[in-house]
Amino acid sequence: MNPIFAIPAHDVASILPEIILTVAGSILVLLEAFLPGLRRLYHALAIAAVGLAAWAVATLPTGPSFHGLIEATPLTGAFSQVVLLATVLGLLAAPGYLSRERLLAGEYPALILWCSAGMLFLVRGVELLAIFLALELLSIALYGLAAFHRREAFSAEAALKYFLMGAFVSSFVVYGIALVYGETGSTRLDGIATALATGQGSPGLLLLGFLLLICGFAFKLSLVPFHAWAPDVYQGAPSPVVAFLSVAPKVASAVVLVRLVAAIAGSPLGGGWPDLVAALSVLSMLIGNLFALVQRDIKRMLAYSGIAHMGYLIIPLASPGATTWRPVLIYLIAYVLMNTGAFAIVSMLYARPGEQHAISTLSGWGYRFPLLAGCLTVCMVSLAGIPPTAGFLGKYFVFLHAIENGRLDLALFGIAASLVGAAFYLRVVYMLYMKPELAAPERTAIDLHGRLAAIATAGATILLGIWPQPLLDWIVRSLAGL
Repeated sequence: MNPIFAIPAHDVASILPEIILTVAGSILVLLEAFLPGLRRLYHALAIAAVGLAAWAVATLPTGPSFHGLIEATPLTGAFSQVVLLATVLGLLAAPGYLSRERLLAGEYPALILWCSAGMLFLVRGVELLAIFLALELLSIALYGLAAFHRREAFSAEAALKYFLMGAFVSSFVVYGIALVYGETGSTRLDGIATALATGQGSPGLLLLGFLLLICGFAFKLSLVPFHAWAPDVYQGAPSPVVAFLSVAPKVASAVVLVRLVAAIAGSPLGGGWPDLVAALSVLSMLIGNLFALVQRDIKRMLAYSGIAHMGYLIIPLASPGATTWRPVLIYLIAYVLMNTGAFAIVSMLYARPGEQHAISTLSGWGYRFPLLAGCLTVCMVSLAGIPPTAGFLGKYFVFLHAIENGRLDLALFGIAASLVGAAFYLRVVYMLYMKPELAAPERTAIDLHGRLAAIATAGATILLGIWPQPLLDWIVRSLAGL
């Protein structure tokens, strides 16, 4: 073998989780072609592959690989496990819906696994071109998932909007990479930070390059003013897809955004970046909560709710540093649990895909579906940030970080925004238990997998709110190397 093209065994071993997910996805597509009678086992096989990938993440040796393009650290391992948690929950939420809509096929879990592999690369990437390739890998899979309900016009419309805006934003990222490389001579984040610290390059072009990069990942997080795609895509895409799309890409994108903000904020050019992040946070909390307040469709309400939650999430980025990672990680874990649980329950209860997800439809169903209604109530209470839930824990650490770093204004605004948000979350609970039933449910998709997803998310949300110490200890160990 030509040694120039030989890949060291250490490098191959360093991407074992991604290899497991990619190979498992490919096997599922082959099974769909040759053994379609096993379709009901596909999601179980995909979940087993995710479990194997989680084991591989936990056992990865720390250090860089592929000449420093990606890295494995306790911190990247922690975020990778959160991505895999979102992947498992997304897989559990899907079979009932897919069976009801006659869409059960191997391509669905395969796309989920390939998307998850791209997210793991995104979490671990420390070089801009590697990050861009990972971003495109996960984005292409998400476009296919958004359009998976091929007989539904709303799904095709959602996918088209997501694709067009995503492709447009990808051009921002590429142009930003070109500008940063042209001015610093490096695409590696550590090399860029060194060049910025020494004053290398044109300040104007560097600022423009970083602004374009941050725009790209702000789009993935659906931060204002890059949020316009979210309500339409959430409403039109299949609900199990939204359960995954609304959380997993945000975990991976948040890691990159923290790294980018930390790189430029610690340089001589970084004076105004904390204020820019603060402005994005305030706008996202304000617009997200106010627009969610007037929604009558639960999926659109949760879309605007997600915009507001990403505003809370980036509050710690207004004071970037080593302490930023803890509140971000805690908040993302809480958000994955409560938001995935909400969409998993929506996918089971609402019969018609597309636009028919009126909140009023839930009237009186708290007594017809006591288990699912109880789980949905827990998710709504947690999204509102009410104790004792994981959502309260996440907001507590985000606001505490802001206060400790002299951003009392952001903490107070976040608390006020949370009070507004409580109104539309509790409206769902009010409909479940305090309004008479308007209509009997039809074609619900309640299955064992969906119940497991609902119970797991609601149970973990309550458990972390009551007993957070094991989670906090795990996060401390993950941050020990910073």
